[in-house]
Amino acid sequence: MADAPALVSAAAIAEAPGVAMGMTYVANADSIGLVMENAAAAQQRGQVVAGAATAVTVVMIIAAGAKGGV
Repeated sequence: MADAPALVSAAAIAEAPGVAMGMTYVANADSIGLVMENAAAAQQRGQVVAGAATAVTVVMIIAAGAKGGV
């Protein structure tokens, strides 16, 4: 029968691939989450810019109409 340190070492070696893949999956999931969060934030900023541009355009159209010219 093997001694305790040898059994611990064998268990660690046997579990290493599974633990490594688990860590890889967690890191990938975290990275994908950050990418999705950044994409949502960029879309929100784009909508704010589009709203501001629309507001400025409407103000310019109204101002031009008040002057009687385009």
